[in-house]
Amino acid sequence: MTSLLDRVLQLVQPTPVDGFAPPPRALADGLWVFDRRLAMPGGPLLPLTGTLIRLPGGGLLVHSPVRLDAATAEAVRSLGPITDVLAPNGFHHLFAPAWHAAYPQARLFAAPGLPARVPALAGAAPLRDGDPSPWPDVDILVYGPVGNLGEVVVFHRPTGTLVLTDLAFNVVRVDSLFDRFGWRVVMGVPPHLAPSRTARMTLLRDRARVRPFVERLLALDVRRIVVSHGDVVEHDAAAALRRGFADYLT
Repeated sequence: MTSLLDRVLQLVQPTPVDGFAPPPRALADGLWVFDRRLAMPGGPLLPLTGTLIRLPGGGLLVHSPVRLDAATAEAVRSLGPITDVLAPNGFHHLFAPAWHAAYPQARLFAAPGLPARVPALAGAAPLRDGDPSPWPDVDILVYGPVGNLGEVVVFHRPTGTLVLTDLAFNVVRVDSLFDRFGWRVVMGVPPHLAPSRTARMTLLRDRARVRPFVERLLALDVRRIVVSHGDVVEHDAAAALRRGFADYLT
């Protein structure tokens, strides 16, 4: 049965911005990001980032897949075979089925509860906290689920890269006054790495549950942070992470 959450999402489903699909951008050896934009209902634009990780065997893991158009598929083809697709939370799954259909040999993974909630992901393997990672050199830390929401956080050990989805945003610049009102005022998205007001009221509403998870993140050797919405944190990433979640650590 389709959940209330998914019925709401169908009404407010974002639309990828046509004409903005640059090739994967390399951050480090074996690590790329897709830079995209989403048009939200009503018009505000939101930056969107997907992540591509080369695994030790040469295959590629796609985290938070973006729309798979012909140009994206061609760019990825030059980097290696897609072997794994991860829908990391309850919002960033819309394009995962298309990737799995295009690369049927790839394994499909999802946040806990998502395969039961979304029919198109019924065959995905759910990742739960404490499960061994399916990938060498990649750690997984699973927060939740809280109600219908959870998130699979990925840590790529060789590059010290922590990959977050909606646990934190890092929308430093907002050019349009209209967008600034929508994200800063309505959604409570801060101008630095931190959770949005929406995340604090939903996924992160149980402070006693958040603190130990954040402490686990801080125990990692984090040198870079990729978020699904906003800029990549390339400098003093561990300190930025601590500042962004400071309210949960007191």
